[in-house]
Amino acid sequence: MAHAKSLYPCHMAQKTEIIALCALINSVYRGEAAKGGWTTEADLLGGQRCDVAMLEELAGRPDSYFLVATKENQMIACCHLQLTEAEVAECGMLSVAPPWQNQGVANALLHTAEEYARGTWQVQRMRLWVIKQRPELTAYYQRRGYQFTGATLPFPDDSRYGIPKVAGLCLLAMEKALTLPA
Repeated sequence: MAHAKSLYPCHMAQKTEIIALCALINSVYRGEAAKGGWTTEADLLGGQRCDVAMLEELAGRPDSYFLVATKENQMIACCHLQLTEAEVAECGMLSVAPPWQNQGVANALLHTAEEYARGTWQVQRMRLWVIKQRPELTAYYQRRGYQFTGATLPFPDDSRYGIPKVAGLCLLAMEKALTLPA
């Protein structure tokens, strides 16, 4: 699976790639390695972003996949994609290794996820949940056509998702209408 305009081939992750996916996602969002990219949450959250058991559980759900982007057989990006309602898919954990950020990888992967969801599930909307305290990230998604829905969730009270360093963390829902191919 590859987006026609993408230089980054994509495929559905295999079970054998879960450990590498976990390492990639954690390197993008947490710790010292993440500080080399603009997607870090290290100032807001400590600990891990995910663990192998969490990713295995997500990958084992019906209509739930991890898309992986590669360059020269190297995993450089991923995202989780899941059908959540008859007309809505959710994309999460969009992760691009810091050395590959700002090169169009996230745009290509997000577009591939949108095309897959639209073509496979005939969904009309793609939803994302973004930490409210990440205005640069919400602005990124707004530039790609996502809009706030008004829905919010408290940040999970589960250390598997990270340990808050600031009070009041919450998640905002953003959605984009997906047009079906003619």
